[in-house]
Amino acid sequence: MLINEALDYLDSHINRRLTLEKIDGLSLNQMKILLETIGNPHEDFPTIHITGTNGKGSTAAMIAQLLSALGLSVGLYSSPHVASITERIHINGEPISEEEFAENVHALSLAEPHLEFSPSWFELVTAVAFRSFADAAVDVAVIEVGMLGRYDATNIGNPRVSVITNVDYDHTDGAEGWREKIAREKAGIIRKNGILC
Repeated sequence: MLINEALDYLDSHINRRLTLEKIDGLSLNQMKILLETIGNPHEDFPTIHITGTNGKGSTAAMIAQLLSALGLSVGLYSSPHVASITERIHINGEPISEEEFAENVHALSLAEPHLEFSPSWFELVTAVAFRSFADAAVDVAVIEVGMLGRYDATNIGNPRVSVITNVDYDHTDGAEGWREKIAREKAGIIRKNGILC
């Protein structure tokens, strides 16, 4: 599969961020099943999970750079991208290649017929990131939430550290404009035995 074919495949899937299908009725079951079909790559490395209204990307990039400076192999998953979708997935400070991205999308396209649902665009791209990090045997992955947190496709597994940058009235179309509801959604990334920053 070439990069253009991979992008066409992804674009044939719903992007829930662009629809009215937001918080109500969502779960992480589809993401769990999708990752199971490709060997649960997210279980191969520890994660630092970051959410908040503003500053997620900057915070994620800073943490990734600090960990790299300590000599660790680091994966970074963030959004959005500017010029190329591969900008979302970095390993040791460099975006993955278009070839690797397309190869991982191709693997997902082969797995999809065995699913009883059609994954979303963001679920697929997140699965590509997790597969890429596992293939690279990163020491740690820094994962930025796409939107809110609790039911975000990135909210899989047990992050060692959960980071919440701030909470404000952004994305109010999906969270009915309530600061408390937004805070609850973002707090959904916190784990019982994890560290919260």
